[in-house]
Amino acid sequence: MRMSKPILATAAAALLAASCTPPPDVPPPRFTPRPPLPPEQVDPYGPSADPYGNPPGNTPPPVRPGEYPTASRTANPNEVISPYEPYNVIDIEGFRSGQLARDPSNNQIFRVP
Repeated sequence: MRMSKPILATAAAALLAASCTPPPDVPPPRFTPRPPLPPEQVDPYGPSADPYGNPPGNTPPPVRPGEYPTASRTANPNEVISPYEPYNVIDIEGFRSGQLARDPSNNQIFRVP
């Protein structure tokens, strides 16, 4: 009986070593993350820059709470340009001037001119 214990211990160690395989390789990421941008120094008394890179002065006038910006007219009377980014052309056929409409690309509400 004394001989079987070392044989069993050796067999158990061999089985344990055989079951320990390295983990599978990690697949590469599907996208390349961009590093965070460093904060910009802002002059509190100077003109503020638009986060989209537009120069100061090209920003639309601020809208008071409860009011909605008005879309811009186009050459076609049934289409307007949304006052919101990305400024899509929107079909407003059936809407009257002054009614509220929703930009389908970003679900924001604007007033029909």
